This record gives sequence, structure tokens and C-alpha cells, in this order.
Amino acid sequence: MTRAEKAVALHNAGSACSQAVFAVFARDLGIDYALAHRLACGFGGGVGRRGMICGAVSGGVLVLSVLYGSTRSEDQEAKLKTYDAVAKFLDAMEKSKGSLQCRTLLGGLDLWKEADRDEMKAKGLSDSVCNSLIADVVAYIEDILPPEM
Repeated sequence: MTRAEKAVALHNAGSACSQAVFAVFARDLGIDYALAHRLACGFGGGVGRRGMICGAVSGGVLVLSVLYGSTRSEDQEAKLKTYDAVAKFLDAMEKSKGSLQCRTLLGGLDLWKEADRDEMKAKGLSDSVCNSLIADVVAYIEDILPPEM
């Protein structure tokens, strides 16, 4: 099973998009799977179900941050490398999907409203929008991973 398939399976099993993306890279990043799943939880539903930045995209940002991020305040080079990698990633996802906003991607649905969650299910948006984005984010990250990963 590919990472993208694993991530989609996690999402289908109930994980947030952010958790599905970040958790499939946990082992490669040297992070405990359960900790990775927990760390990414609050980014689901566009950050706390607020419909802001897509959870799958947030999961990708977390992966990039672990890959390139600074570990010390004075390491400005690593911080800037991370910002550059994140900016390129965000640009690619926005160009591909038209938006990075969860609520926009889901046609304006509010995930705090039960009726909107029911509509999301009825329209199959979890598969057509979320799972598609999860797979695309995982593929993007895989394309830039160092060869040893």
C-alpha cells in the first residue's frame, strides 16, 4: 500500500485530513506515530473545524517543518529554507485546487453544522475533495523527500 493509499485509508477510518497526511510520514521523520497523529489533530476541518486552511495542507506544512525547520532560534537559514519550501508547496496546492481554504473547497459548508456535515456526506465530498487533496499532498511531499526516505 502506498503512503497516499494509507493516508486515504486513515481518513476514511476517521482521522482528520491533517492527521492522515502527517501520520503517514511519522516513521520517516523519526516521530512516534501516535504523537504525530495527536499533534496534527487540531488542524482538522480547516483548523478546529473553522474552515480555514485545509487540514491536508496543514499536515503537509507539518511534514515540511520537521524536514527543514530550525531547531534553534539563531538558525535563521533553516527557518528561511522552511518558509521557502512551504511557500512553494502552498502555491502548488492552490494552483492545483483553486483554494487552500477548507470551507471554500467544500462549497461553503460549515463543518460545525450537522446539516452541512450530512450534506458533505450526501455529496461525497469527503472522497472527491478531501481524499483527492490528501493523496495530492502526500504525492507532493514524496516528490521532495530526500532519497534516503
